[in-house]
Amino acid sequence: MPETRFADFLATSLQALDRELPQAYALLCTHLAGQQLAIEVDGEMVGLSFAGGRARLLARAAPATVHVVTSRALIFDLIDARCTLLQAVLSDRLLVRGAPQELLAFHDGLLAYLHGAVRAPSFPPLLRAYRAAARP
Repeated sequence: MPETRFADFLATSLQALDRELPQAYALLCTHLAGQQLAIEVDGEMVGLSFAGGRARLLARAAPATVHVVTSRALIFDLIDARCTLLQAVLSDRLLVRGAPQELLAFHDGLLAYLHGAVRAPSFPPLLRAYRAAARP
């Protein structure tokens, strides 16, 4: 049965990125070095820290340098090109809070993650499973 939790999807995707495209994983970790992220998807809070060239999911969202609030529906809209990041922010479907420097680092880290994701062989099945879990 596919995992429905965003935390599980994120953890599995980060492991796959590290294994299959270590240069993209390293770039992600470099951009976000020293950052603490709090990512909330449909009310599920995920903490993520970056230190020592590694990304680590946290049992609790620590005080975050960047806080992101979104939904699974928006994630799919972005992936399916029904919406851009700019449209999502302007429509308040994607809320991102942090100091300007941290937001720039988050943007660059997100791009490194996405650029790796489109090239990693295991991402399509991971995304299919995450999408399937969202269906009623």
